[in-house]
Amino acid sequence: MIPAQEKAAGVLPTPATASKSNYTCSVPTAEKEGKTESLDYINLQHRFAKHRRKLTRIHRAHDGRICYMVSQFGGAQYFTHLHDVHAHLAAIEATK
Repeated sequence: MIPAQEKAAGVLPTPATASKSNYTCSVPTAEKEGKTESLDYINLQHRFAKHRRKLTRIHRAHDGRICYMVSQFGGAQYFTHLHDVHAHLAAIEATK
């Protein structure tokens, strides 16, 4: 006889951690919030593209912060604030 506190397999509720909605790793902020990217951010991406660099916005799942990566053929640089990204772009544009 099965004790009252035990349940048969297949009857147990699905744990909350198995829910698809809790998985936020690698989901861009724009998709998560249902918004499109701002025109300012897109213009900033185009300005980096003129210098053969790619700007990527990263949503960190563990703490919810946004950081930025500027990558090029030789490597990448990471920034925690958008004003640092603007300063980096200004330095690139000043040298060319």
